[in-house]
Amino acid sequence: MRSDIYLRRADREDLDQIVEWMEDEDFIHFLYGDASRSPQRIREHIVAMLGRTMGQTLPGGIYLLIDSPSYGPVGMLAITNISWRNRACSIDTYVGNKKLRNSFVGGLAFFRTLEYCFHELNMHRINLFVYAFNDRSWRIIERSGAKRELVIKDHILRDGKFYDFYGYGLLRSEFDELFESIATRMPRVTLAENAVNWAKAMEEKDAKAAAEAETPS
Repeated sequence: MRSDIYLRRADREDLDQIVEWMEDEDFIHFLYGDASRSPQRIREHIVAMLGRTMGQTLPGGIYLLIDSPSYGPVGMLAITNISWRNRACSIDTYVGNKKLRNSFVGGLAFFRTLEYCFHELNMHRINLFVYAFNDRSWRIIERSGAKRELVIKDHILRDGKFYDFYGYGLLRSEFDELFESIATRMPRVTLAENAVNWAKAMEEKDAKAAAEAETPS
């Protein structure tokens, strides 16, 4: 299994890619997107979001990009409703690259998200919320050991039909059981180490491409 999925801080150069994901119909369908928002309002929201992330010592929300030298930008992660006192937060992950949604990459990105929240932010509990029709997401969530603690009946209207809304909870002790079982295949790394590894991998990829371009056919 290839495990070169990294979390890194988003910056201004990522803006166009993130806007493209947020304008996609699937983003509005599966997450909390608002179809009435214009591309300009979406862009303004993202710029403000990135500014808050980098400008606060203890932010109420953290927004990261899920990236990979092998696959390119994968998606994005939002860590919200952070209670530093109670060591709890809510998370949303979105795989923007449609070609990767049916592969293990989505699960791997979710694992990296949990690892970051529990082992680097020192969270005790993570809350996750998902629509019932998004079975691909809640199946991944349940495989992590998270427990379905909340069901809100007929909470959301999509395509003329009402769907339930699920709420999940995962404790660090529960995640650590999963982590220990697969740690040999996915060694633990911090966000800073992720960034360094990602940069090195991209340099190697660029160098390889340059060498191949110089090789006579």
